[in-house]
Amino acid sequence: MQYIELAQIYDKMIDIDYDSWKRFIEKYMNLNGIDYNGKTVLELACGTGNMTQRLYDMGLKVVALDVSEDMLNFARNKIKNKDVVFINQDMRDLKFDKKFDFIFCHNDGLNYIIEDEELIDIFNRVNNHLNECGLFLFDISSEYKLKKIIGNNSFTLNEDDYCYIWDNYIDDDILDMYITFFVKEGKLFKRIDEHHVQRAHTCDKIVNMLKNTGYKKVEIYDDYSFNNIHNETLRITFVAKK
Repeated sequence: MQYIELAQIYDKMIDIDYDSWKRFIEKYMNLNGIDYNGKTVLELACGTGNMTQRLYDMGLKVVALDVSEDMLNFARNKIKNKDVVFINQDMRDLKFDKKFDFIFCHNDGLNYIIEDEELIDIFNRVNNHLNECGLFLFDISSEYKLKKIIGNNSFTLNEDDYCYIWDNYIDDDILDMYITFFVKEGKLFKRIDEHHVQRAHTCDKIVNMLKNTGYKKVEIYDDYSFNNIHNETLRITFVAKK
């Protein structure tokens, strides 16, 4: 299972400016006259809760889900004693007896959805769980990033308490990532092997899927900015309105 062993060092390894993502959401809401204070949000693939914390700080009522119980345990410890609900659930099985004002999925969680049919089903499930005029905001790693920056390349990192060797192989639009970690435990290092598979989805395909599953409006941005995407965009952010 992806991210089970990785949970213990995820926050150390991932270098992301989550605060800029939060500022983008706040600015988008303000520019569009959307009052988000006290509104409900469902966060898909919440991981260790880095964006969950920031969504809570924005005044949102947060329900956060992830397929990895290990990730959720880290998130719970990070945001303990706060009114956030954590659910151990695969987004492909998304099913609640309530609807939300917003549904978010940050940090390329949807690149892990390999089959088009499953991606379409997720878009339908999200649509069914949104209140009228609700927003679905998510990002994906671009084709350029997965095929040209990560694919068929190897990366290494050596820190005092952990290191990794990260080998990547791209075949058509499927990226296989093999990561070997060595994490310090006392005087020894524990070896952890992870295999991750992502798919490079095209922007046009995602837009067409969203429109075909009933979203009225789809906006596209270069990362969490208000700039247009370009040939070397690394992360594409989508905002789809029900």
